[in-house]
Amino acid sequence: MHIEELAMNIQPLSKAVVEEAQQRFDNLIKPVGSLAQLEERTSRYAGIIGSADKKMVTVPRVRLLLLWGEAGQSGEIKAVMEGKKALTKLAKNVRAIVIPQFITGTTAGELLEEGAMLTGEYIGEEKANLICLGSLSPLPAVKWDSFTEEEDGLLFLEKLDSPSVAAMTGAILQAAGMRVPILLDGVSSCLAALAAAKFNRAVLQYCFAGQESLEPDAGFLLQKLGLKAPLKMNLPNGEGVGALTCLQLFDAGIKAYTEMETFAEAGVHVEEETYSLKVQEERKVK
Repeated sequence: MHIEELAMNIQPLSKAVVEEAQQRFDNLIKPVGSLAQLEERTSRYAGIIGSADKKMVTVPRVRLLLLWGEAGQSGEIKAVMEGKKALTKLAKNVRAIVIPQFITGTTAGELLEEGAMLTGEYIGEEKANLICLGSLSPLPAVKWDSFTEEEDGLLFLEKLDSPSVAAMTGAILQAAGMRVPILLDGVSSCLAALAAAKFNRAVLQYCFAGQESLEPDAGFLLQKLGLKAPLKMNLPNGEGVGALTCLQLFDAGIKAYTEMETFAEAGVHVEEETYSLKVQEERKVK
């Protein structure tokens, strides 16, 4: 499937499902909105899987960290494969499979297709429920005044001239097309999300920020994407450590959603529930 066709088939999330999930959070026996970003992320996750039923909203069992590298990163890729980098130890703790990718395409179009193809294969083979994206490649030098909002995704990638970003753009489009959530890490993956959004804006509904790194333009890019990072750990790069760490928060939101009880589930009388919610809302306003 060509990239244009793949992008065209990406569907926006069901607003009704996302709102139903948020309603459940509001009805849990806790202060309204007290779980902040965890609520928004889990509600959006429910929208991705297409159900707000707590029996269906389960912690992703198979998670992949797709780590992209190109010519010049063979040593680092080998270190990852041999388990010598810190991120491989962290991945074991959060039950994630690290898959280093050595990309070979030469044009932006080839790299898009390569990234999409490899990602589709790994999601299918591993039956993955979530992917994290990281990059071993140097950051591209971005001159924002040379870009326009109107230019298409392919032209954006050609100007950017970063093989890893182009491949990750294909990866994001493929994952969104397969309704698999995407955890971004660092500036390179955020640039890829920005490029993917130029093919289909709905792709951003499938993306979650893992961390705000110390890389140039990290905060600016997250703002441009409309995403909030729950972590700011002063990490110098986007190799995947931030995304792997954020997985624990991702799981926590889902567990709160499924394991905590609503007023009705706890057998609280309707008048008590109404009064409690009213008091919570009044306190929230104050």
